[in-house]
Amino acid sequence: MVKGIAFAAGESGKHQAELFVIGETKAILTFDDKTVECRLDEVSRSERIGNLPLQLSFPDGELFLPDNEADLPYCFQVKSRGWLTRLESSKTAILSSIAAALLFMAAFFSIGLPGISTGITQVLPEEIPMAVGEHVMSQLDERMFTASELDTERQQALNQRFDELMKMLPQMPVNPRLVFRNWKQGPNAFALSDGTVVLLDPLVNLAQTDAQLESVILHELGHVYHQHVMKGLVRSTLISVSIAVITGESTGVIDLMTGLGVLAATAGYSRADEEESDQFAAKYLSTIYGDASAQAEMFALLGEAHQTEGMSQWLSSHPDTESRIEAANSFQTE
Repeated sequence: MVKGIAFAAGESGKHQAELFVIGETKAILTFDDKTVECRLDEVSRSERIGNLPLQLSFPDGELFLPDNEADLPYCFQVKSRGWLTRLESSKTAILSSIAAALLFMAAFFSIGLPGISTGITQVLPEEIPMAVGEHVMSQLDERMFTASELDTERQQALNQRFDELMKMLPQMPVNPRLVFRNWKQGPNAFALSDGTVVLLDPLVNLAQTDAQLESVILHELGHVYHQHVMKGLVRSTLISVSIAVITGESTGVIDLMTGLGVLAATAGYSRADEEESDQFAAKYLSTIYGDASAQAEMFALLGEAHQTEGMSQWLSSHPDTESRIEAANSFQTE
């Protein structure tokens, strides 16, 4: 006789029970006022998994968990640990599994996601980047920017030069256009997914030569050419979804971690994108002017302006100024 706990079929309540094995053919389970009888070969035994208790299943659904497995007849004893139990108790196997999972995740986020993002971006309908760009521009106009204070003649001259530059460049995925806005936070320029290149008044006023200003315009057109904006949006979305799938949760803590993870990953990708756009600008500056010295000069001016404005280079998505100047100067000899 073996004492233990029984669960009636379809019920979750525990019952004190006793198991009897009659000869080599019959098993009897008794609990409360109920008696369950069956052939011994109809009772199935659970596999050993970690520290989970052994349980015996009867043909009508009753379960029996012995208080002491050593009291069970030999026919129900677990003769050896299964491979899953050995794997679970192996520190080497556990550490190896953790290392493999971390390597897989690192490869997925550093190699897989960029490739997937590029593929998705290339097959997106043109209406999507156009709609995103228009929405972002309207939000910026509403919340941040004011109308440009550059005189009409200066804007017309820059638009004319923009059209001339476009004739020297390869086919773009969307049709770029140049717009002007004013912003009191310092010199800057950026490109949107619909091909809009925005020049802010402080940046135009900072440039000392047309070539320096063109280096910025070409840099932003590099973003348009390589579709960096849409790739970044797709990457951010995929990272958020991937982390949610991995964690299987959507709590406030997980949301915060997801947000920080997206920020860290997209910042890293953004630096690579900036370097790619720098190379794009340097290439066509060299074609037009013979070298990319104007780009290095503009970087120096922007670096001085950023220091004056107290802008933290660490928070900027761009590579540090000295590295950009060095890259622009070294491009001349390539």
